[in-house]
Amino acid sequence: MRYIAYRNMAHRPSSHPGSIIALAALALLSERPLHPYEMQRLMRDRHKDYAEGKTRALYRAIGELESLGWIEPAETTREGRRPERTVYQITRDGQEALEDWLSDLLERPTAEYTPFTVAVGHVAYLPQDRALAALQARLVQLRARLAAHEEASAALQQDLHLPRIVLLELEHERALGEAELRWVASLVDDIRSGRLCWNEEILRAEFQAIHEAEMARRARHHATATVRETTGEPHR
Repeated sequence: MRYIAYRNMAHRPSSHPGSIIALAALALLSERPLHPYEMQRLMRDRHKDYAEGKTRALYRAIGELESLGWIEPAETTREGRRPERTVYQITRDGQEALEDWLSDLLERPTAEYTPFTVAVGHVAYLPQDRALAALQARLVQLRARLAAHEEASAALQQDLHLPRIVLLELEHERALGEAELRWVASLVDDIRSGRLCWNEEILRAEFQAIHEAEMARRARHHATATVRETTGEPHR
């Protein structure tokens, strides 16, 4: 069975957004059989924000999991005139695949380029005053988000009595948020104090220096290649 699980892992969707929801759905089904509506409710109650409002993605993920043989219909129910609801359960292959999938994600660090990371890499293309205003606004939102995380964690522990082990996701998000808050605050302080500054004139000079250095490097490389071709010296 483990061979089947590893073989199927090769077909696991690892890049598109639905893969995260598929993982969450598979994990919930390892607790007990559920129909999609119950999965959505549990994700909402447990503050799985990445699944908020992703009904189509959830049903698509369920279809993928079923096609892989990781889940299967357990029963179909109907209440009054409402449409039929299919209750799904995890299979043995699905349980093994879930464990392999989680182990792989925990074990292997991957480069995750968030939109903020990309924006920071291009912040020099904004006027300094506008960049500073945007970063100050981000600080306000980061503080509000951290406060919301604290409130959500407290509610999940006190109201739902969930143990810490199932709240590590929020704990990790809070740790990342606190680290980002400290870094953005230090960046704002550096800009305010003048330790970090830029303007169009400075940037043009910097980019011109980079361009000239690159042109000089290419000229030296071309000259060296020409000499080697003339003397018959082998290229290295």
